Amino acid sequence: MPHSIEFSDDSPIITVVYIGEVSLDERLATVLEVCDRLTPAMTVRLLIDVRLVINTMTKQEQEFFGRYLANKPALKNAQIAVLSKEVNPNQIINNTACLNGYHLSPFTSKSEAIDWLEASPA
Repeated sequence: MPHSIEFSDDSPIITVVYIGEVSLDERLATVLEVCDRLTPAMTVRLLIDVRLVINTMTKQEQEFFGRYLANKPALKNAQIAVLSKEVNPNQIINNTACLNGYHLSPFTSKSEAIDWLEASPA
């Protein structure tokens, strides 16, 4: 499985970890899986870990996915931390999403990403 999703009763943070080659279809399915579990009352805090992604998506697919994220109503007010290595395999997705109104913060430290998400206003 190229991804895992962790919903915890002990934390408001939803963690998505991508591993290896992850296609556009798999990423779209992951977003739907997360959004299906959200409730309107939730303050959405996502930790997206792409440190182990091998990026095989085309530039057009990455731009499409970035626009898709930015226009997903369930994620409109989400706090999103993207955890990557020094060279971010998600850079085109992140840039495109941000240009289209998606709010995220990049991190290379998991503890800093979690601290930021926990400090985010409810």
